[in-house]
Amino acid sequence: MKQVIITGATGFIGSRLVRMLLDDNIQVLAIGRKDWKDVDPLRLQPNNNLTYLCTDMKDIKSLPEKLKKIGWSIDSDGNSVFFHFAWGGLGQLSDLDVSAQIDNINWTTDAFVSAESIGCSKFVHVGTMEESFADNYLKLDYKYNDEYNRHVVYSIAKKYAREMLKALSSNSKINLMFGTNSHVMGPNDDKDSFLQKTLIKLRNNEKLEFTSGEQIFDVISVRDCAYAYKLIGEKGKSNKEYWIGSGAPRTLKEYINIMAKLYPSDQILEFGKVFYNDVMLKYEDFSIDSLREDTNFIPGQSYEDTVHELYNWLENSDLNE
Repeated sequence: MKQVIITGATGFIGSRLVRMLLDDNIQVLAIGRKDWKDVDPLRLQPNNNLTYLCTDMKDIKSLPEKLKKIGWSIDSDGNSVFFHFAWGGLGQLSDLDVSAQIDNINWTTDAFVSAESIGCSKFVHVGTMEESFADNYLKLDYKYNDEYNRHVVYSIAKKYAREMLKALSSNSKINLMFGTNSHVMGPNDDKDSFLQKTLIKLRNNEKLEFTSGEQIFDVISVRDCAYAYKLIGEKGKSNKEYWIGSGAPRTLKEYINIMAKLYPSDQILEFGKVFYNDVMLKYEDFSIDSLREDTNFIPGQSYEDTVHELYNWLENSDLNE
């Protein structure tokens, strides 16, 4: 890769990928909704190979015109990748607003058309682990099944965006591929994920109540996740769907127990205290075999090291505040 365009470039994973690419002297066009002055400097900082474009996804269709105005263009050597991370809701990423999710589907296809128009050779669409839950939800009979997951509207929209891209790519010269990552953990995450909240509770000696924790789960560090996306951009094969994960999924209970051993508190881990009624994923749902085969991806950071890294960041954040 010589040139890369990234939507959602100020986000948790997108910004980590931007920094990784810049370290490799790759020219990056980072697209985000925030004005540059409002971008977290821990995520993005000025760099000679970085061009930041403040634009909303609703305007992504006009990307070719915007690039002409700022004098940014794709080289003709056919070595440019468009990574599509951007996705949003009205209040939060996985809210239940249907119209907002439909907008995301439209903006995703607009991004693909724009990428083709400006001459990108590859388009990498970023999926979500929740799509695997959606696959199972769509098989349920709502008259008899009462499983519930608040991410279901978001995940179904993601799933249909994926299918729309497949339809578009059949008549396109762009090599389309998909990355879907397991739960991503690491410093500078502002989403307050479940495991991050658990670590904060351990630090603060708060009550620790959970579901049974028997559901299969997988965690990958943000560093490894960004590296996997980089490898997909470099070596991924057209029309392939890659799962990005640790390669060693466990039960959620195991992840919590490890975290509690690393940073123990006076509180008892109370499993089974919280009601859980959701579909279950299987170990094979988290397989990274295809990613390994095509890109030689090997996770480099253990879950334990990832927890330590996150804990240290939380400690430093408190000090800075």
